[in-house]
Amino acid sequence: MSTNTEEKKAWAAVPAVAHIEAQLATLEARRRALGDALGPDMARRKVYDDAARATVEGGDFPADIGKRAAKAYRDSLEAESEALGVRAGIDSLKAHLTYLKTTDGAELALTELGKSLMAFLAEVREHIPALEGARSAEEAIQVGSDATEAWKWLTAAVGRLKVLRAAQWNILRPLGDGQRLRELREKGHLEVAGLKPDDVPRDVLHSMTTGLYDVNYLVYLANIGTAWVPTSFDEVEAEAEDVVDIGVPDDSVIDSPRRRDTASSAPLTSP
Repeated sequence: MSTNTEEKKAWAAVPAVAHIEAQLATLEARRRALGDALGPDMARRKVYDDAARATVEGGDFPADIGKRAAKAYRDSLEAESEALGVRAGIDSLKAHLTYLKTTDGAELALTELGKSLMAFLAEVREHIPALEGARSAEEAIQVGSDATEAWKWLTAAVGRLKVLRAAQWNILRPLGDGQRLRELREKGHLEVAGLKPDDVPRDVLHSMTTGLYDVNYLVYLANIGTAWVPTSFDEVEAEAEDVVDIGVPDDSVIDSPRRRDTASSAPLTSP
């Protein structure tokens, strides 16, 4: 199970998936509690061996050896049957969970993730005015304390964006051609809908196509109005059909003085 908090939250919003995952957790715990046990034949044989050993050491061979051996066999058979049943249940539920996560369940989870992204970007927009146009930690300090605090918050928020996009990728990846989906991601189609590369600043496009997010990209994404989480592989393909492929921008093209200043400035806090 993924440790990505946003991914777990998205799947938890899909009732069928949440139910199966809860049942799986219960069965996995039950299997661990059962531990390892002797099979029926070995359990019965142990009764014989224990009886013989006790007799050698001076005791009497049990008059009810058959009853003891039969009970050991039945008890072990029940334990073995329970272990096999639990294991079969786990395998079946895992297969069904995979089915849910590659069909309608994925669309529901991605829809929920999209809601989380929109709520997050709305929160980001609340901190943007305080920057007063600052594009680096140094510029924020020059603007004043409010800008400094906003820059700190936004720097930390970049980490949240990474988690959201990682969750998006994890849910989308099993839904179609992995190589094609990777190509679409590297062209920015998983970041915004209706992408027109010519209208995007080169430094922003670089972040968009590489996943190397920073505060300036987060500010752009929050303000653009077309940030999205596609709900299916086909939806991403449809968005990309009419877009001219300009490739991933070369670092040398965007290495402007402003970009270098921004990149070299140390954040006031780490995400």
